[in-house]
Amino acid sequence: MDALKIIEKLAEAARKETTPQSNVSQVVMHEINALQRTESGVLPLEFFAGISAAAASIITVLSISAWQYIVNPLIQIIAPLQEMPLWR
Repeated sequence: MDALKIIEKLAEAARKETTPQSNVSQVVMHEINALQRTESGVLPLEFFAGISAAAASIITVLSISAWQYIVNPLIQIIAPLQEMPLWR
């Protein structure tokens, strides 16, 4: 037999087969409902973002004051005197 005859026999046998009847709608609906019920779970991410924003704002304020301290040459001259007490 050549390959074409074999394929024709297999095609005829496949046409005679009946398709199995199965209902998967209940399983699909259960999966859809399970996906809708789950919470998004972004609370830890929001907490981390809030802590990071607070830390970034603190660092920004400190860096601005440090930048003003570094850039101003008069502050560098007066800085050692700031630790000396005026009255004993």
